[in-house]
Amino acid sequence: MKNVLILGANGLVGSSFDYGIKLGRKEVDLLDFNQTLDVIKYYKPDAIVNCAGQVGGVKANMDYKFDFFKNNMLINMNVIEASMKAEVPNLISFLSTCIFPDKLAQDKLLSEGDLHYGEPHESNYPYAYSKRMTQVLSQIARERGFNYQNFIPCNLYGLNDNYNLESSHLIPALIRKFYQATKDDNYQIEIWGDGTPIREFIFANDIPKIVEIILLNNFRFDEMILAPNVNHSINDIVKILESIVLKGSHEYNYDTSKPNGQKKKNTNNIKFRNFCEKYNFELTPLKEGLTQTINYFINTFENNPKQLKL
Repeated sequence: MKNVLILGANGLVGSSFDYGIKLGRKEVDLLDFNQTLDVIKYYKPDAIVNCAGQVGGVKANMDYKFDFFKNNMLINMNVIEASMKAEVPNLISFLSTCIFPDKLAQDKLLSEGDLHYGEPHESNYPYAYSKRMTQVLSQIARERGFNYQNFIPCNLYGLNDNYNLESSHLIPALIRKFYQATKDDNYQIEIWGDGTPIREFIFANDIPKIVEIILLNNFRFDEMILAPNVNHSINDIVKILESIVLKGSHEYNYDTSKPNGQKKKNTNNIKFRNFCEKYNFELTPLKEGLTQTINYFINTFENNPKQLKL
């Protein structure tokens, strides 16, 4: 295994790695170029996996547009430039399927080459444009001989997620709400929108395994969508969580005054399917991953809540 540096080690994806040199915000401020360069030069990694970034759900994206654009631009610009200056040969960065053109997402299955062919959805356009520039910077680095590549994962969920209801993504927000409903029969579970948007989901703990295979086999992909072969509506997710947490039916408040976000963003994951077939890799099924995540949340909330991002 190569000497691997994991940046953003305290986040959802970074914390799921059980190998490599793991650095979080306390160890390095990636908004500071000189700090970033010094750290990379010090560790002299063969490969960097940059999991750092400012992320959030629809509300956070709409409330903090400037911060989402500025901070993600700086983090990725600093990491890519510092990695080139330090002559790090391999870098994997993270984009997202939410940054694709919204109109294309409603008309076709999205492929890696569609990234720049239209406007992103209005609910997260600052984040989307900052992440699109990561692809541009990576392409420039590849033209200079560096193997700098980008994952484009669909909706990520997992253990060390953000469960703050003001800034979290869909699944961690719903997990917290469902748990609260187990403690209070009168608690009303609020769901933003009408429940019809379609999403694809991937368990964050699968990412380190994918990275390991890529680094061990020097697998080149430039950009690669990470997504399963199945999608679910928000209503589907509600029913799955209901079966795991509540083990019975419950009343929900669908707040249609709140935005749905994109109606759908289904992907053509043929590049990833070929990868899985070549290396005999299988993603964690959604219900299994959700069960692990729910059990982690409940056990941690009841025994050591300070460990959770609430």
